[in-house]
Amino acid sequence: MVITKTFSKREDILKLRDLALSVPEAVTVRSTNGAVSMNAKSPMGIYALDFSQPVEIVTDSAELVREVERW
Repeated sequence: MVITKTFSKREDILKLRDLALSVPEAVTVRSTNGAVSMNAKSPMGIYALDFSQPVEIVTDSAELVREVERW
């Protein structure tokens, strides 16, 4: 599943990382053009993306998708 999302606050980025850590499935965050991709569970890697632009969250976790769609 792929979700496109724009984050407006640093807290939301940290919330995504914490949520990614709480599920067993892989969670990848990538730029919409696919140029940059990283593991959302990585404490440092999460900051590799430009979150002022929309990003894509890729995962097979239905739980994570439900939570992110509520934001």
